[in-house]
Amino acid sequence: MSKKEILLLFAAIGFIIMWILDLRAGLPAGLEPTFWNKIFYHYSFLMFAMVCLFYFQYTKQVRLKKEEEEAKNKPAEKPKDDKQAQRKALMKGKK
Repeated sequence: MSKKEILLLFAAIGFIIMWILDLRAGLPAGLEPTFWNKIFYHYSFLMFAMVCLFYFQYTKQVRLKKEEEEAKNKPAEKPKDDKQAQRKALMKGKK
């Protein structure tokens, strides 16, 4: 995983933890407990976490696609034949 992916994953986990703690704390005294106030106050951290997770998934897919393209474009290496290399070295020494 790249550094960007690790940071995004940790940020998402952090926002989820903050969301859970925020749900347990309730609303501050200054806010009226209406439906929309609860939604906007509590679920902003959850939305930040979802954005981080979606962007994490996007960067992961981009990285995997690049790795696949590099693997396709990379020429296949021949396995080294040690016996053949030894024969060539011996033949050079005999001449």
